[in-house]
Amino acid sequence: MREFVLHWDAVNAFLGVGNEMVLPGGTVRDDLSDWVQDLDLLRDGVTDAGVDKALARGLLDAAVEGTQALLVEFNNRVRSDLAGTPYERALPAAFSAGAGEGTVRQTLRQVVRVWTQVNAITPVPAGVTLPLVLQGGTTLASFTSAAEALPALYMALSDAEVDLKLARERRNDLQDVVYPVLKAYRLKVPVTLPPGNALIDSLPVLTPAEGRTPDAVAVTAEWNAATTLADVTWAASEDVDLKEYEVRASPGAEYDAEDEVVLTKVAAGGVRALSTLFSLGTPGLTAGFKVYVILNTGRERGSAPVYVTRPVVT
Repeated sequence: MREFVLHWDAVNAFLGVGNEMVLPGGTVRDDLSDWVQDLDLLRDGVTDAGVDKALARGLLDAAVEGTQALLVEFNNRVRSDLAGTPYERALPAAFSAGAGEGTVRQTLRQVVRVWTQVNAITPVPAGVTLPLVLQGGTTLASFTSAAEALPALYMALSDAEVDLKLARERRNDLQDVVYPVLKAYRLKVPVTLPPGNALIDSLPVLTPAEGRTPDAVAVTAEWNAATTLADVTWAASEDVDLKEYEVRASPGAEYDAEDEVVLTKVAAGGVRALSTLFSLGTPGLTAGFKVYVILNTGRERGSAPVYVTRPVVT
């Protein structure tokens, strides 16, 4: 879109004041310029929503993993202290990583119920200390509190997913408006300018020319504790038609090309490195990065995604 705005400026300069090009429907250069700014805001909204989702997912996963570890410890204690009793046989199986909300909450409810019954055993069996307290001081009350906090975390993730979907749809709606305008511009310029005019030959393209795509390059990324930034580096492309590299990023631990953001462009022969805080402003967050090799024809190929997680300092 920015390329089209700059090209439109050149066309209007050639045509002269009062003769500026107007597309069918009355669209003028300033309309497209305004859409560029609007789309920037909408794309930023998608990125922000993606970060919010990644943060909500991280908080939920940490909470689920924490309660899972306590569940396993509780089961082991009961198997050790109350082997062969109904309490051992009533223990729920530990849920697996990635289990659904219903499974997690039902399992934890069962743990709370068994723990409650264990604490009420009378008389207390020899060699057993009740009420049962796990290593680290976790009691039935603190475990119950942790379990009861999960629904709010599941709701926060659900809300973040809806917000991200809405942000994407708003962005896509504007892109759907703009794309036909860009096509109309490409059709209008050749019939507006004299044949052979250089501005016709330099029309921005909407899709890359036919031809080969380049090979991908190897990329590495890691968290730099000294600078508190992610360092992204990549190997050089050996393609003779190399124009530039683009470093793109996506928030979260699952790279989504639909939501990726261009962080920087590096010309062929430039320094193949980038330090960035994209989507890593909070400890525990993860961001994915790709490096695209772009040819003079516009053909491109992205690397495999690499991920950086900002450590949680304890």
